[in-house]
Amino acid sequence: MEKSVNDYLLHKSKDAILPIDNNNKRKTTVLGISTTNANDTMAPRKSTSEEALRFALDYAHNYFEAETVMIKLRGLNFRHCEGYYLKNANACIFPCSISEVDREDQMLEIYDRVILWADIVIVATPIRWGSASSLYYQMIQRMNCVQNQSITHGNYLIRDKVAGFIITGGQDNVQHVAGELMSFWSQLGFVFGKFPFVGWTRGWYAEDTENNYPNMMGEDDKGNSKPKSSIMMHEDIMKMIRGAIEMSRLISDNRYDEKVLNVQSHNP
Repeated sequence: MEKSVNDYLLHKSKDAILPIDNNNKRKTTVLGISTTNANDTMAPRKSTSEEALRFALDYAHNYFEAETVMIKLRGLNFRHCEGYYLKNANACIFPCSISEVDREDQMLEIYDRVILWADIVIVATPIRWGSASSLYYQMIQRMNCVQNQSITHGNYLIRDKVAGFIITGGQDNVQHVAGELMSFWSQLGFVFGKFPFVGWTRGWYAEDTENNYPNMMGEDDKGNSKPKSSIMMHEDIMKMIRGAIEMSRLISDNRYDEKVLNVQSHNP
């Protein structure tokens, strides 16, 4: 992983001074990370956040010919952060110390897709007591080693990448969750397109949670038309994807990341 990332960073640096060939651009790559921990075996019911993410990826693929991949965190076996940063900032290395000693730790798939593969990362989370899902926090605490490289080594692993977010749940608090997500991913080095997050909830008193998914997707056994909120959410998802893809193309074509880092390195 370390060699692959170093080769990738070298490639990005060289590309920064090469002319752009607009006729041979590769497809935009969009990674969707579903952070819901809904148990598919014990309670087989569709997740609002995951289905909204699926809609987003399908839109990116069908209308922008993007390559898309969805990772379901609940399907990965990865350990919790063990707090090496608290011992010493230089102990929080990349790849994560846990991954170095535990080859079965599947956090490597997240590192690989986020750092090397994806142009755009879309994170989808349910709201759990006003916050993102517990699996989301388990993942990002293991990504501290990515952010920490810029502090301890001046090594910026995230280059020319865009992030977006989908937040759904039975409670309000969308803006609070969005603020936390945007804060962390901006510190990793991601930038955001126009309308970077989409939120949907039914409010505090919607205790009939079995109806969350049909309500969000506008499904109705009686054949009624979709509710206005469902139509608006789909439109917002499409706006977010368009914003993310256009931003991704813009920063890639203009070598935004390399220009910022070069200016920073020459102006202490």
